[in-house]
Amino acid sequence: MAPVVVGLGLVLLAVPLGLALGGEKIPALFMLAVLVLPIIGCLGLGVTLPRAAGRKLAATQALARTGTQAPARAIDWRQVAHEDASTEGELRLRVTLPSGDEVALSHTCDWSDCEAAGRGSSDRSVAVMLDLDTGVWAVVHTGYVRSWSAEL
Repeated sequence: MAPVVVGLGLVLLAVPLGLALGGEKIPALFMLAVLVLPIIGCLGLGVTLPRAAGRKLAATQALARTGTQAPARAIDWRQVAHEDASTEGELRLRVTLPSGDEVALSHTCDWSDCEAAGRGSSDRSVAVMLDLDTGVWAVVHTGYVRSWSAEL
């Protein structure tokens, strides 16, 4: 995603530069609005997105090292409304902890396996990783920990 954002910043840079090289007089306020602000925004996102992804990867790797895998029962699937044509939905799960207590978890996802489990059109069992010491959990998708939360 970061290369796309940086690329967009470079495209935004090309527009006013093309106008300037074509001999057009460009007002300073236009240059500020069209050139500087979007480029700063795109470059800022281009720097922060990889950092955020790195933090999430580190948290996922830590959970994979310290967590234990457990089955969870899919209770329900609800489509999440988005402006785009997203297929993302919320999967509600019930997990029995080693202590015997049950907790309800909510997982937002766009994987068809999660939707099938939530709708009951496949096995309703979903694998989760739990770290009871930190309260962190994640749903495991085809062997990969995909998302997590601290809601245990």
